[in-house]
Amino acid sequence: MSARQTVASQAERSFTIERTFAAPVERVFSLWTDPLSVAQWWGIKDCTIPYCALDVRVGGRWRIDMRTASGALYRNEGEYVDVVANRRLSYTDEPDPELREWAGNPPGQSLHTVTFEADGARTHVRFEAMLASAADRERLLALGMRGGWMQSFDRLERELGRLATPQHAAVPPE
Repeated sequence: MSARQTVASQAERSFTIERTFAAPVERVFSLWTDPLSVAQWWGIKDCTIPYCALDVRVGGRWRIDMRTASGALYRNEGEYVDVVANRRLSYTDEPDPELREWAGNPPGQSLHTVTFEADGARTHVRFEAMLASAADRERLLALGMRGGWMQSFDRLERELGRLATPQHAAVPPE
Protein backbone atom coordinates (compact mmCIF):
# COMPACT_ATOMS: atom_id res chain seq x y z
CA MET A 1 0.00 0.00 0.00
CA SER A 2 1.39 3.40 -0.93
CA ALA A 3 1.72 6.30 1.51
CA ARG A 4 -1.07 8.08 -0.41
CA GLN A 5 -3.40 5.08 0.02
CA THR A 6 -2.54 4.89 3.74
CA VAL A 7 -3.40 8.58 4.23
CA ALA A 8 -6.66 8.15 2.30
CA SER A 9 -7.48 5.04 4.31
CA GLN A 10 -6.87 6.90 7.58
CA ALA A 11 -8.96 9.87 6.44
CA GLU A 12 -11.83 7.51 5.57
CA ARG A 13 -11.69 6.06 9.09
CA SER A 14 -11.28 9.22 11.18
CA PHE A 15 -12.75 12.56 12.12
CA THR A 16 -11.28 15.52 13.97
CA ILE A 17 -12.64 18.28 16.18
CA GLU A 18 -10.54 21.29 17.15
CA ARG A 19 -11.27 24.05 19.61
CA THR A 20 -9.32 26.73 21.46
CA PHE A 21 -10.21 27.23 25.11
CA ALA A 22 -9.57 30.38 27.17
CA ALA A 23 -7.57 28.56 29.85
CA PRO A 24 -3.94 27.51 30.35
CA VAL A 25 -2.90 24.10 29.04
CA GLU A 26 -2.31 22.71 32.55
CA ARG A 27 -5.93 23.43 33.54
CA VAL A 28 -7.39 21.99 30.35
CA PHE A 29 -5.24 18.84 30.59
CA SER A 30 -6.24 18.46 34.24
CA LEU A 31 -9.92 18.52 33.30
CA TRP A 32 -9.27 15.59 30.90
CA THR A 33 -7.38 13.53 33.50
CA ASP A 34 -9.18 14.08 36.83
CA PRO A 35 -12.24 11.81 37.18
CA LEU A 36 -14.20 14.31 39.29
CA SER A 37 -13.64 16.98 36.63
CA VAL A 38 -14.39 14.67 33.70
CA ALA A 39 -17.70 13.75 35.34
CA GLN A 40 -18.67 17.45 35.19
CA TRP A 41 -18.18 17.98 31.45
CA TRP A 42 -17.98 14.68 29.58
CA GLY A 43 -20.96 13.55 27.54
CA ILE A 44 -23.95 14.91 25.72
CA LYS A 45 -26.24 17.73 26.81
CA ASP A 46 -28.27 17.01 29.95
CA CYS A 47 -26.54 13.71 30.69
CA THR A 48 -25.08 12.65 34.03
CA ILE A 49 -21.98 10.60 34.73
CA PRO A 50 -22.82 8.13 37.52
CA TYR A 51 -19.43 6.41 37.28
CA CYS A 52 -16.02 7.71 36.17
CA ALA A 53 -12.67 5.99 36.81
CA LEU A 54 -9.45 7.03 35.06
CA ASP A 55 -6.06 5.37 35.53
CA VAL A 56 -4.17 7.90 33.40
CA ARG A 57 -0.95 6.07 32.54
CA VAL A 58 0.15 3.94 29.63
CA GLY A 59 -1.67 0.63 30.08
CA GLY A 60 -4.12 2.16 32.56
CA ARG A 61 -7.83 1.60 32.06
CA TRP A 62 -10.61 4.17 31.95
CA ARG A 63 -14.37 3.83 32.24
CA ILE A 64 -17.07 6.47 32.03
CA ASP A 65 -20.76 5.60 32.33
CA MET A 66 -23.09 8.18 30.81
CA ARG A 67 -26.81 8.33 31.61
CA THR A 68 -28.88 10.33 29.14
CA ALA A 69 -31.80 12.54 30.12
CA SER A 70 -34.11 9.73 28.92
CA GLY A 71 -32.42 7.29 31.32
CA ALA A 72 -30.39 5.23 28.83
CA LEU A 73 -27.01 4.12 30.19
CA TYR A 74 -23.94 4.06 27.93
CA ARG A 75 -20.77 2.43 29.27
CA ASN A 76 -17.57 3.75 27.70
CA GLU A 77 -14.19 2.22 28.41
CA GLY A 78 -10.74 1.58 27.09
CA GLU A 79 -7.02 1.74 27.75
CA TYR A 80 -4.49 4.57 27.65
CA VAL A 81 -1.77 3.95 25.05
CA ASP A 82 0.11 7.26 25.25
CA VAL A 83 0.18 9.89 27.99
CA VAL A 84 2.36 12.99 27.82
CA ALA A 85 1.36 15.49 30.55
CA ASN A 86 -0.06 18.73 29.14
CA ARG A 87 0.64 17.59 25.55
CA ARG A 88 -1.20 14.41 24.52
CA LEU A 89 -3.57 11.63 25.54
CA SER A 90 -4.21 8.60 23.33
CA TYR A 91 -6.59 5.89 24.40
CA THR A 92 -8.63 3.08 22.96
CA ASP A 93 -12.41 3.16 23.03
CA GLU A 94 -13.94 -0.31 23.27
CA PRO A 95 -17.62 -0.33 22.27
CA ASP A 96 -20.04 -1.86 24.75
CA PRO A 97 -21.32 -4.94 22.89
CA GLU A 98 -24.63 -4.77 24.80
CA LEU A 99 -25.83 -1.49 23.29
CA ARG A 100 -29.08 -1.82 21.39
CA GLU A 101 -27.75 0.58 18.75
CA TRP A 102 -25.32 -2.08 17.57
CA ALA A 103 -28.11 -4.60 16.86
CA GLY A 104 -25.71 -7.40 17.76
CA ASN A 105 -22.92 -6.03 15.53
CA PRO A 106 -20.75 -3.60 17.54
CA PRO A 107 -18.13 -1.51 15.77
CA GLY A 108 -14.47 -2.30 16.24
CA GLN A 109 -12.20 -0.66 18.78
CA SER A 110 -11.22 2.93 18.01
CA LEU A 111 -8.25 5.08 18.98
CA HIS A 112 -8.79 8.61 20.27
CA THR A 113 -5.89 11.06 20.36
CA VAL A 114 -6.22 14.40 22.11
CA THR A 115 -3.44 16.95 21.73
CA PHE A 116 -3.08 20.07 23.87
CA GLU A 117 -1.13 23.04 22.51
CA ALA A 118 -0.42 26.03 24.72
CA ASP A 119 -1.12 29.40 23.13
CA GLY A 120 -0.29 31.88 25.88
CA ALA A 121 -3.16 31.74 28.37
CA ARG A 122 -5.23 29.72 25.90
CA THR A 123 -5.13 26.07 24.86
CA HIS A 124 -5.77 24.60 21.43
CA VAL A 125 -7.24 21.09 21.69
CA ARG A 126 -7.30 18.70 18.75
CA PHE A 127 -9.39 15.53 19.17
CA GLU A 128 -9.04 12.79 16.56
CA ALA A 129 -11.06 9.59 16.54
CA MET A 130 -9.58 6.83 14.36
CA LEU A 131 -12.26 4.20 13.84
CA ALA A 132 -11.64 0.56 12.97
CA SER A 133 -13.05 0.94 9.45
CA ALA A 134 -14.62 3.45 7.08
CA ALA A 135 -17.95 1.66 7.60
CA ASP A 136 -17.63 2.10 11.39
CA ARG A 137 -16.86 5.79 10.86
CA GLU A 138 -19.97 6.31 8.75
CA ARG A 139 -22.14 4.34 11.15
CA LEU A 140 -20.92 6.20 14.26
CA LEU A 141 -21.19 9.59 12.60
CA ALA A 142 -24.76 8.73 11.57
CA LEU A 143 -25.50 7.87 15.22
CA GLY A 144 -24.22 11.31 16.28
CA MET A 145 -20.68 10.67 17.56
CA ARG A 146 -19.27 13.96 16.20
CA GLY A 147 -22.20 15.93 17.60
CA GLY A 148 -21.83 14.19 20.94
CA TRP A 149 -18.17 15.14 21.16
CA MET A 150 -19.00 18.72 20.16
CA GLN A 151 -21.52 18.82 23.02
CA SER A 152 -18.79 17.52 25.35
CA PHE A 153 -16.49 20.33 24.16
CA ASP A 154 -19.30 22.85 24.84
CA ARG A 155 -19.68 21.43 28.35
CA LEU A 156 -15.89 21.54 28.84
CA GLU A 157 -15.89 25.21 27.83
CA ARG A 158 -18.65 25.96 30.35
CA GLU A 159 -16.78 24.06 33.08
CA LEU A 160 -13.60 26.04 32.37
CA GLY A 161 -15.64 29.25 32.58
CA ARG A 162 -17.19 28.15 35.86
CA LEU A 163 -13.74 27.41 37.29
CA ALA A 164 -12.45 30.81 36.16
CA THR A 165 -15.23 32.66 37.99
CA PRO A 166 -14.00 33.88 41.36
CA GLN A 167 -15.70 32.20 44.28
CA HIS A 168 -17.50 34.77 46.41
CA ALA A 169 -17.51 34.29 50.12
CA ALA A 170 -20.94 33.98 51.61
CA VAL A 171 -22.02 37.10 53.41
CA PRO A 172 -23.35 36.25 56.87
CA PRO A 173 -26.89 37.45 57.56
CA GLU A 174 -27.18 40.58 59.66
